Amino acid sequence: MAELVTLALIIALFSLIQSVFGVGLLLFGTPTLLILGYSYSETLWIVLPASLSISLAQIYGQYQLVTSKRNVFALTLPSAAAGTLIIFQLEGLTDVSKIVGAFLLIMGLLRASSVLKNNLDLLITKHPKAIFLSTGLIHGLSNMGGGLLSFLMASIHKNKLTIRTNIAFVYCCFCFLQLILLSLFKAEQFDLYCLVFPAISLLIFLLLNRFLMDLINENEFQHAISLIIIIYGAASLIG
Repeated sequence: MAELVTLALIIALFSLIQSVFGVGLLLFGTPTLLILGYSYSETLWIVLPASLSISLAQIYGQYQLVTSKRNVFALTLPSAAAGTLIIFQLEGLTDVSKIVGAFLLIMGLLRASSVLKNNLDLLITKHPKAIFLSTGLIHGLSNMGGGLLSFLMASIHKNKLTIRTNIAFVYCCFCFLQLILLSLFKAEQFDLYCLVFPAISLLIFLLLNRFLMDLINENEFQHAISLIIIIYGAASLIG
């Protein structure tokens, strides 16, 4: 029972962040559970259904804002599938938390450094298809594609709602894909309590999303998220 309560609190906390910014459950939930000792497959079974419920709610009624579907289906999802299958093979042979930590630290430094961020924006402008491909591969290998995805969508779109909706759409695609692969290759890691977490996430989104959107100073919160990402990355590498 204590384990279930702990997991529910983790899901609830990061659901608050994802409700506002489109990322959170996978970006922070994945390293948190790995640090707590869960395997990568167990972690995916816990965070993916919860993330999917929020992402579906975020694109409900906003699907007309979704763009770049061709690149997502042609580039991002195939590379995500390849990365997921590779990490399934490596699980047990290598410390996946170190891979997750490395990508987290890179994303945190990109967010914190204006020079690195400007260079990434330039790269996105010149080679968008390469970024769509890289986003999928990084996500498959580590569940950390949300960091690069946020940069990508912020470079393509300027409206906050459009950015969040497009991030949510790609996350939906990631979740469906990874859940299918989990069902095929890691079904033994599934536990029925994982079905409770999507309800928690959806409830938080429906009750608090609009309130949080109006309450939070986005610039200050983005700086805080960058710091948390760097801390998580370092902790995952050291732990």
